[in-house]
Amino acid sequence: MFQNIPGLKFSKKGWFTFSPEGLLFGQKRQAFDARLVRGFTMIELLVAISVFSVVIAIVSGIFVYSLRTNRTAVALISANNDASLTLDQMARMIRKGAGSTFANETAYDQGGVIAYKCLKFQYKGNYITYRWNVANRTLEWSSRAMGYATCDSGVPDVFTSIVSENLRVEYANFRIDSGVGFKYRDYPKITILLRIGTKNTQISESRVPFNNLQTSVSPRSDFRD
Repeated sequence: MFQNIPGLKFSKKGWFTFSPEGLLFGQKRQAFDARLVRGFTMIELLVAISVFSVVIAIVSGIFVYSLRTNRTAVALISANNDASLTLDQMARMIRKGAGSTFANETAYDQGGVIAYKCLKFQYKGNYITYRWNVANRTLEWSSRAMGYATCDSGVPDVFTSIVSENLRVEYANFRIDSGVGFKYRDYPKITILLRIGTKNTQISESRVPFNNLQTSVSPRSDFRD
């Protein structure tokens, strides 16, 4: 039971002797054990907490930025897909439209600012009007059996949206170029220009991404021999 006492030795004759070296080692061990029991100082804790807070702030910033970038990319991809489907639908109808009936129109509000841009043509006996609604930032259309819808019409149900709710049409233009040198008839070339974005409310206005789309198509009906 005395073997664990620092500095105490047990001789063969049964005597107990003290060793200065052992006593000194025992004192150092007790001091080391005391430091372990004592723990960290306040300064050490403050330094550790500060370093940990800086690391967490950096990691959190990177995570939030990555999440925001991913959300923006997904929203833009969805907007591009919606706009591409809309352009394909419009191109199919334009190809089957009566070539001599195409016309465009711009309507202004009372302040002289562009309010609507329209593309009009006949399709299988119906009067088709595509319209860019500037205020709502959307594309709309109207199909009537008799006569075109007025471009600046505000009557409900005359025009209906042809794009998804999340698609933001920031700009649109319908350009008609006269065809030249065709054997059958000078059919026009219709060019549709779009600048699209997203209406996702989780993306701030200053961070809304935009993409420019363009397609050109000509009608293929009404050919003469």
